[in-house]
Amino acid sequence: MFLLLAVAACGPLPKPFKTDPGQGIESPIDAIKDSAGVVVAPIEDAPSASAGPLADLLAAKLADKGIPATTGAALKDAYLLEGTAASPAADGTLAINWTVSDDKGAVVTSFSTHHGVSPGAWRAGTQAQLEAIASSAAEAISHTLLGPAMVARAVSKPSRPAIAVVSVEGAPGDGDTSLKTAFEAVLRRAGLPVVADPAKAAVRIYGKVEVAPGKGGSDGIAIKWTLRDSKDKELGVLTQSNKVPGGSLDSDWGPVAYDITTAMISGVKQVLQAMDKVEDIRHP
Repeated sequence: MFLLLAVAACGPLPKPFKTDPGQGIESPIDAIKDSAGVVVAPIEDAPSASAGPLADLLAAKLADKGIPATTGAALKDAYLLEGTAASPAADGTLAINWTVSDDKGAVVTSFSTHHGVSPGAWRAGTQAQLEAIASSAAEAISHTLLGPAMVARAVSKPSRPAIAVVSVEGAPGDGDTSLKTAFEAVLRRAGLPVVADPAKAAVRIYGKVEVAPGKGGSDGIAIKWTLRDSKDKELGVLTQSNKVPGGSLDSDWGPVAYDITTAMISGVKQVLQAMDKVEDIRHP
């Protein structure tokens, strides 16, 4: 995965993230860096067969609920979600104590979830058991992370210009809708002001996706994000490209849409920083 960034009249900016050559086609568009979100840590005191897989499933469930989440990369300014599992009670109830910390290490909130488990399935980390726990936990965690107190912490500074993701075009499957929804979600989680009405936005983002068949059963995907001001002047262009398994994006994009758009947050922030001295950009 690579990203190139250029800003009109400002010269080139540093690459927000770099390729992870060890991932390759089996894990497309999975390099995430320098953005807000939620890092899900392996569950402490859980059986080894459950600790990591449960964290992976939970990150995917949270992404499905509009919360950018990952277990595979460190996110700057992200919340850290840590869970500690108790031993299952005699009646099969498993308690997991959760802590959410900010990027400074300060605890923001803590709470517990309770799940009915089969001790044997819990120790073995069976897929059905972990799916059930992840689904239940994600419901409670999402209510906490999207609650008024947490949203208030993510409110952006008043000086930041409002942003609208106007449209995404050209993606197969549900990609146009998924990428737009995901980008809006990760922008909000990064503390940036997102508005639904483009007419009220000082910065407007347009996405263009191209997918072409490649060699060896893979597809090449290229995404161009264009940032424009309220007068339709181009502020910057961010591009992404990678190879993915052929046909893998023909239906549901799921967490991939969040991986893609989370990786763009650093670039968007740099565009906004480059605009800081432009006074009239704040008044569309």
